[in-house]
Amino acid sequence: MESKVLYSMMFDRMSLSKKNKWKDEFGRVFIYYTVDEIIEKMGCCKQKALKLLNELKEFGLIECERIGLTKPNRIYVKTYY
Repeated sequence: MESKVLYSMMFDRMSLSKKNKWKDEFGRVFIYYTVDEIIEKMGCCKQKALKLLNELKEFGLIECERIGLTKPNRIYVKTYY
């Protein structure tokens, strides 16, 4: 249930990324959503936040791209209509 809530929060953040034209070289819209933000918004610990992210990856709802050591990962939120 909590992973659904996180997915909906990430999906909502996509509209802001579209508005700001955050697109990669292939034209795919991405978001930045750090583990610290997830902890704050979901009111959980780091272990739980990582578990929720992994659940979303396993179900194919998000794809993460590692950018660098000091930069947050890019998250591509997939949509299925």
